[in-house]
Amino acid sequence: MNSKMHLALSVLLLVASAATAAGPYKPDASAPRASVPEKYRWDLSALFADDEAWEAGFSLAQTQTAALAAYKGKLTAAATIRAALDDYFSARQAMDRVAAYANLKASEDDGVAGYQELRQRALGLGNDFRARTGFIRQELLRLDEAAAKRVLAKAALAPYRRYIEDLRRRRFRILGDEAERVLGLAGDNLWSETDLNEIPSDIELAFKAALKDIKLPRIIDDKGKLVELSLANYAKYRASKDRLVRRMAVEGLFGSLKKNEDVLAAILGGEVKRDVFLARARGYERSVDAYLDRQDIPAAVVENLVSSVHENLAPLHRYLGLRKKLLGLPDLYLYDLYAPLVPSAKADIPFEEAMRDVLAAVQPMGPDYAAQLSGPDMLGRRMLDVYPNKGKESGAYAHSLWGFPQLVLLNYMNDIEDVSTTAHELGHAMHGRINNQAHPVQDAGYSSLTAEIASTFNEMLLNKHLLAKYRGDPKMRLYLLSQLADRIRTTVYRQTLFTEFELKIHGFAEAGTPITAELLDRTYADLVKLYYGPSFTVGPNDGQEWSYIPHLYWKHYMFSYACGLASAVTLSEKVAAGDVAARERYLMMLAQPREEHPVEILVDAGVDLMQPEAIAAAARLLDQTVAEMEKLSERAATPKKG
Repeated sequence: MNSKMHLALSVLLLVASAATAAGPYKPDASAPRASVPEKYRWDLSALFADDEAWEAGFSLAQTQTAALAAYKGKLTAAATIRAALDDYFSARQAMDRVAAYANLKASEDDGVAGYQELRQRALGLGNDFRARTGFIRQELLRLDEAAAKRVLAKAALAPYRRYIEDLRRRRFRILGDEAERVLGLAGDNLWSETDLNEIPSDIELAFKAALKDIKLPRIIDDKGKLVELSLANYAKYRASKDRLVRRMAVEGLFGSLKKNEDVLAAILGGEVKRDVFLARARGYERSVDAYLDRQDIPAAVVENLVSSVHENLAPLHRYLGLRKKLLGLPDLYLYDLYAPLVPSAKADIPFEEAMRDVLAAVQPMGPDYAAQLSGPDMLGRRMLDVYPNKGKESGAYAHSLWGFPQLVLLNYMNDIEDVSTTAHELGHAMHGRINNQAHPVQDAGYSSLTAEIASTFNEMLLNKHLLAKYRGDPKMRLYLLSQLADRIRTTVYRQTLFTEFELKIHGFAEAGTPITAELLDRTYADLVKLYYGPSFTVGPNDGQEWSYIPHLYWKHYMFSYACGLASAVTLSEKVAAGDVAARERYLMMLAQPREEHPVEILVDAGVDLMQPEAIAAAARLLDQTVAEMEKLSERAATPKKG
């Protein structure tokens, strides 16, 4: 075994032996945070030692931001521009650091009011920073071509040349001073350097408030107890083994949404019209063109995704037919799509075992990748917040801030699906680490497209590893294959369904068609019928599902989930097969600077999202997976002789 890989595994073995000596921790979502062993709670001290240090950092960020006003109206000479950008990125780092600590601490326990207050203060600081520093972008964009060429030729601006050239790529979209002032007041976000899903509009906040206030019914759970249905427990009951429970969950949610559909339609319609207004104010015909142009992604990528999925619906229809058969159902409804096909195969997997599986799965990435993942500023320190606790933010995410260690929030419950989530988030974390190390702060970063590849790539490697690990266990293999099939269904197909719905409703606004609840319901139900095919029965309220999907407020983001997994399928298959050149191209993709064209980066790595092949490859994998599931289920159903 390579010495670096041996070291990586040794780190995990030490952690595992320590955990065994103390007895395994049993995750409990209602446990107070202090009861979770410290080694399973992340260490934020690299950001700030404590809240007092955060207050000092907050004051520093305010001071640095205010000082930038001294450059206003003076950005014409290379030396002045260099000084302004040095100070701008220093202030932005200070602001981002303050926001990171506040958001991460608030995620730990929503019952700690003090950290919710810090989060709000950090959000206000960010808004103030963007308002006060907008002049820098405006002045750089208003340099005429001759002046820009002259200053960019100066050695002083060499570190910022890529940044300025990328900024000026959309310079013809800039408007006059008064128009820019009005757009700023209207909440223009097309020039934001922050991910738009991290900057909720007032309309999105209204959606969240309206959703929170909708009263959901009580249902009977798996144990026969009466429980209150909520958005937090909806996914759990939707996936119940008991068909009556999952039916009550889906019909309970959709029925409640139906009663409030006019309000929810008005809110979503307002968000869509706002997107169209901001796009057309800058001369774009469609909002999808405007929001993808922020990342230098042509809208043809989204259009190719939708058309390619339409051409490859047969494997999805085959899978849903098999799901219907394995569940023994006369009809397959939406509430049957998440029921476990092999519930008894679920394994209780302690976190230490999960980490051994993840490290073993990424071996095809080479010893350096595994060694970095286990290094002193990654798994060698407390970068993970592993287990749930009372008040902790649900779900999982990776946090990357240039100049600081990666951090990952999990809610690990010893389920095999949690192992996949861990691999997914560590893929994000490694992407952030590799990219940050390769560039100065002004060039570090990546598009949503490549971000969603890095995470799902690791999931694909893990799936291959687990299928090999459980080669002799048909029930576990069937379970793992069903999980892979569902991942392709929910990520490639379902996210494309969402993307097509998003395109259609923005098209309504662009054509001047009134956006009503009836129109949204009918449009969504028609897509469900098209995508899910002849084995699926459309329920009376299935067209209502759109009304609780938060990603519809994320400004044309969902396509990146589908394209990300489809790309990861192609790239991971080559790397897992031992193609060293493919591995190096993939690692190079992770290291590319923010300013590089995402589509071209992927072409260099081996995927062309302007062509249908990546989507077709994901569809083939689904078809192959379903074929193996059919064989395994037939063997299990065949009586043994003798």
